Amino acid sequence: MTQTATAKQASLPIRIVQGILKAIQECMVPVIPMIMAGGLVKVLVILLNLVGILPQGTQTYTILNTIGDAPYYFLPFEVAASAAVYFKLPTLLPVAAVGIMFAPDFLNLFAAGTVSFLGIQIAEITYSYSVLPIILLVWVMGLIYQVLKKALPDSLFNFFGNMITLLLSSLLAILVIGPLGNGIAEVIRSFVMWISSISHVMAEIVFAVIFPFLNMCGLQWPLILDAISTVGSQGFESLCIISLLCVNVSQGGACLATAMRAKNKERRESCLAMGLTAVISGASEPSTFSNFGYKRPMIAAVIGSAAAGLYAGIVTIKAFSFVPPAAASILIFMDAQNLMNIVHAIITGVIALVVSFAVGMALGFKEPAEEGIEKAE
Repeated sequence: MTQTATAKQASLPIRIVQGILKAIQECMVPVIPMIMAGGLVKVLVILLNLVGILPQGTQTYTILNTIGDAPYYFLPFEVAASAAVYFKLPTLLPVAAVGIMFAPDFLNLFAAGTVSFLGIQIAEITYSYSVLPIILLVWVMGLIYQVLKKALPDSLFNFFGNMITLLLSSLLAILVIGPLGNGIAEVIRSFVMWISSISHVMAEIVFAVIFPFLNMCGLQWPLILDAISTVGSQGFESLCIISLLCVNVSQGGACLATAMRAKNKERRESCLAMGLTAVISGASEPSTFSNFGYKRPMIAAVIGSAAAGLYAGIVTIKAFSFVPPAAASILIFMDAQNLMNIVHAIITGVIALVVSFAVGMALGFKEPAEEGIEKAE
């Protein structure tokens, strides 16, 4: 076997993982703004309730709260529509397949006990707030659709193609794909719970430190999906979103330190813009890659994240919506029953900003022009 063939075989698992992560990312990116919209509505409800304008238990409160919950509860439909575009399917075909999982007649079967199809037992799974099973379903549906499109004449495919695709993929969904996707999601959730059960403080620090590296590799999505599902099912999340707050603000703080130390005007303005964006909006990807490129600012950001994660782990903070956590979205930590929750979140952000900025100023960084001079010498 040649070295080239061996290299191709060795890289196959990596390519498969990269393909899966890319599919998750492409399917989720269009959905995130809708989830954020729902999260902000829930923040509005919390604020109105807190100031006494909207008493809990009233019909108005229920209606507004339901508007905020809807993007989470019907997340499978949103993911199905988004995934249909990525896997090149008619948009409403995956939506119809997901609808079967929510159909009252199907759900009522489980009230009577064990449910089976042709003698094959069907697992009872709650698909509300689900993401991974839906992406797997649409992927399989896309494969079936393409096979039928190639195998059948156009006249037959136009008449039977959608019907066969819907029938086969729906049966596979409730018999195989749903339980498989749910099992994978449970493994991820169990991993998060396991780390947290050992030490919540250590878990917060670990996630705050590794998240930027996962983000650069595109490996953050399984944890983000779990956080979104947890917010939808439990109403709050107390690990990953808080870690993201530490990461976003600390990456911005380190980038701001780079801006202060930079001699080049263009570099200074660029780092200033990236740093402010991360601290204010939570969009920390540009500052993360900038910090990683300069090395020392990345060290400063990691130290800031760890320090903030330590505090957040000790006090235990809850996030009640999924919005990229930062200064502009700090209200996602508002808890009408525990006002100290948002105070602790603010302190966490301040620690991330101050520590990363201070360490960044102390460590400095080597500007590309300086490195070029050193090499020439």
